[in-house]
Amino acid sequence: MAVGLARPAAALPSVILTVIFSPYQRGIYCDDESISYPYRRDTITHATMAAVTISFSVIIITSGEAYMVYSKKIHSNSAFNQYVAALYKVVGTYLFGAVVSQSLTDLAKFTIGRPRPNFLSVCAPESCHGYVLEINCTGSHRNVTESRLSFYSGHSSFGMYCMLFLALYVHARLVGKWARLLRPTIQFFLVAYAVYVGYTRVSDYKHHWSDVVVGLLQGALIAILTVRYVSDFFKHRPCAPPRPPAAETEALEGQTMERKPSQPIVDSERNNHYR
Repeated sequence: MAVGLARPAAALPSVILTVIFSPYQRGIYCDDESISYPYRRDTITHATMAAVTISFSVIIITSGEAYMVYSKKIHSNSAFNQYVAALYKVVGTYLFGAVVSQSLTDLAKFTIGRPRPNFLSVCAPESCHGYVLEINCTGSHRNVTESRLSFYSGHSSFGMYCMLFLALYVHARLVGKWARLLRPTIQFFLVAYAVYVGYTRVSDYKHHWSDVVVGLLQGALIAILTVRYVSDFFKHRPCAPPRPPAAETEALEGQTMERKPSQPIVDSERNNHYR
């Protein structure tokens, strides 16, 4: 319940910055080659990023909780279904860390306002010479605003958070000997995908390399802190109590029944009057 209330609170900075505020407009050098790269379409679009992340999350979390519940490795005192209760806790923790990561990313983007590598191509200024504080862009206002949000990479931070969280989740759930090779294989592909997303942001001229590095580190840090201090993945969790067989249950009930007091034994010799 507490995590459920914390999610909207953690998302407030991101919502307020996106809806109300504009990114900080810093001056630029018109001959700066670091912001003079051509515009390219995203290799990993927002839709692709969302589809891959949601698919991985749904498959891994639902499968992991189903395995833990039906193998009786975890037990919940919730009045709801065991599986639904376990799933709610994991998904709630996952979403809480995601909104925290996104809020911190948007806070940095709007506060710093670093131009993207393709800023001049998107801005298409009427005239630009030397150092200018205010530049008259002829490009789309929406695209120009987006091109001022380079630091740090949102794709990198969000992708690393989601993939590392899932990797740590897999580490906590797949604990059997049969998963000795399966576990690190899944973890490798999850983290590799997040790193690949960061690489594409540099090759697409959407971010400087330093933006990607900081984004990856921030996403990793939030994932580790969320798993360590918010989730209970690596804490001792009570197992479901085993149910005794029917025969043992009946025997236990028989032993606990109230016994009738036995009649006192009368000494026949003492009461024998014909001795």
